[in-house]
Amino acid sequence: TEEWQRVLTEARELGVLQLHLSGGEPLQRRDLVELVASARDLGFYTNLITSALGLSRRRAVELKTAGLDHVQISIQADEQSLSDRIAGTPSYERKVEAARMVKELDWPLTMNVVIHRHNIDRMGRILNLAEELGADRIELANTQYYGWAGRNRAALLPSRTQLDRAEDVVRAARRRLDGKMEIIY
Repeated sequence: TEEWQRVLTEARELGVLQLHLSGGEPLQRRDLVELVASARDLGFYTNLITSALGLSRRRAVELKTAGLDHVQISIQADEQSLSDRIAGTPSYERKVEAARMVKELDWPLTMNVVIHRHNIDRMGRILNLAEELGADRIELANTQYYGWAGRNRAALLPSRTQLDRAEDVVRAARRRLDGKMEIIY
């Protein structure tokens, strides 16, 4: 904790303005609330990038009190069985509950969905879920093909037709949701 507090102080002295807490999974850190409070004291804008699986109401309130500014939740699809299968663990319901809690606690919410062959055809439903949950922003991130994804490229890479359809869906959603939700694709 002390080492990270020192690093944050040095970063602030260099002019850094934002702290994005990512991972792995930042909620695994026992000192996360303390680090958020330190970052707040230094004047950082703080963003938690999380699976949300460890985001209990108690922990969320502690992070809010410590000064956390923003929450980004990763979700794999708009439907429980597909999302859980892609995630490799039953997690969809907890992620949706966490997203609702984030909005109840009056945080800005970004949803992040890594797009590939197995969920790209659900783009419209994914965008509808983000709208239903009150997301301020959604990042539709195409899979980056290195590491595990590179080795599994043939199973993950969408077809040209899938990409074209997804772009049409995103364009239409951007027009419909202009001013309500930012769509990054």
